[in-house]
Amino acid sequence: MPTQNVNLTETQAEFIRQCVDSGAYNNASELVREALRLLNAQKDEQQAKLELLRAEIQKGYDAHERGDYIELKSKEDFKAAHNDVCRRGRERLAKEMNESSTPVG
Repeated sequence: MPTQNVNLTETQAEFIRQCVDSGAYNNASELVREALRLLNAQKDEQQAKLELLRAEIQKGYDAHERGDYIELKSKEDFKAAHNDVCRRGRERLAKEMNESSTPVG
């Protein structure tokens, strides 16, 4: 395994010592490898979220191109659309909660 030298702050070095002393890790190298695995997993998760967000944005652009949207020209239009979304959301939530509380079998 290649050796790498890194410079740590005193706080970071103390944290590593505490983790090793607690028995959570056998040595500093094990802790650093775990930290790098977690950092890589976090990076992958962020990338997946970004790709999902881009796909959702594309859906919005596509809907707009198809003319699949409503235009809100006044506060009243906005309030009516808001109330409609809230109503449909409450209905959907109630349905999902009802389905999840229904005994199976």
